[in-house]
Amino acid sequence: MTMNRRKFLTGLAALPLASRTLLSGGTLLSGLSTAYAENVSGKTLVVIFQRGGCDGLNVVVPHGEDEYYRLRPDIAIARPGSGVNATLDLDGFFGLHPAMSSLHDIYQQGHLAVMPTVHYTNGNRSHFSSQDFIESGIGGMKTDDGWLNRYLSLSSQTTEDLRAVSFGGLAHALKGSKSVTSIESIGAPVTGIDNEILNQLADIYRQPVSSALKARSLLKQHGELALENLFLLDQYKDQTYTPENAAVYPDTAYGKQLTDIARLIKTRAGLEVAAVDITGWDNHANQGGAQGTQSARLKEFSDGIAALYRDLGPTYMNDVVILTMTEFGRTAQQNASLGTDHGNASSWFVLGQQVNGGIYGEWPGLSAEQLYLGRYLAHSIDFTNIFAEVLTKHLNNTASLTTVLPGSQYQPLGFLA
Repeated sequence: MTMNRRKFLTGLAALPLASRTLLSGGTLLSGLSTAYAENVSGKTLVVIFQRGGCDGLNVVVPHGEDEYYRLRPDIAIARPGSGVNATLDLDGFFGLHPAMSSLHDIYQQGHLAVMPTVHYTNGNRSHFSSQDFIESGIGGMKTDDGWLNRYLSLSSQTTEDLRAVSFGGLAHALKGSKSVTSIESIGAPVTGIDNEILNQLADIYRQPVSSALKARSLLKQHGELALENLFLLDQYKDQTYTPENAAVYPDTAYGKQLTDIARLIKTRAGLEVAAVDITGWDNHANQGGAQGTQSARLKEFSDGIAALYRDLGPTYMNDVVILTMTEFGRTAQQNASLGTDHGNASSWFVLGQQVNGGIYGEWPGLSAEQLYLGRYLAHSIDFTNIFAEVLTKHLNNTASLTTVLPGSQYQPLGFLA
């Protein structure tokens, strides 16, 4: 006996969501409801994490400071006006890496906030620790849950829908008591599970269990909800999607995930938060300057963001903010292997139609006495202030700010009106 999938989903819609997972084809699927409703704020936050510690000094280039060129004789980016590999000027002092022309265009439109000196006090130079601290929302401390999951748990939304998706693994920022969907991509195959098996499993999980048997009850609940994930994702799997406004995404996993985000936003499925990773920033050797390893990553990074921005267009982007981050920057001085080592402050970006474009944060300088511990770019923007501004100004969540970001002392930066 098989079960009508639509009836199964309708029955599940009344069930409460709980934390659950299903491992399928290397993909972790967790908590997804079938309800299609606008999220309470009507806003979406897309978070892109440059995992590996991106060298911010060659991303947002301080071409107006001579010390930058002394510290990096082989990997510095040439000053604006010195050829095709020159820095793309922003304000006469800062510029963007030449591989980031697509983001430079958005800056010129006034919708890109550039933050060259973001970090936290007593920064940790371990990749995993610093990532966890940032995604916990507390500089220098790791929590079991992440700041975005706390936001989802405390916000006033009552209808359960597709509120959050983490692509390529469950980001620590989205770990916690609130159920979150984690997938590789919408079209990723589900190995070993076809429709017949799904229907058979649905029949099994429909059977009642004794409420006294807690373990069985939880298994039933989690199984039903994991199956719900599979059914819902299946309806997208074979649908074709054509980006709008001549947007072209990178032909990479990162590009495909950003394409999926655009699809989900356009369905008005209630998506509030989407998290994406892009790796490849740990350049201890042969980092390159205007060309090379980092340059290639920056082009993919920038072109993907610009494609999403273009694909969504002004109508959707009016309700979308894209936030980029990395766990730390790199040493101010190049090393003997023509690379850079783990550092301190780095460059973050925020973009959207509602973003007040410009450059934020005081520049600490690169002279020996200005560097943190004599080696690293000092930070002048605490990352929690960026999170707090996104929460209050974009996601319209002010009442629970101290719970979402415990210990933070919010100082508005002004990149959101």
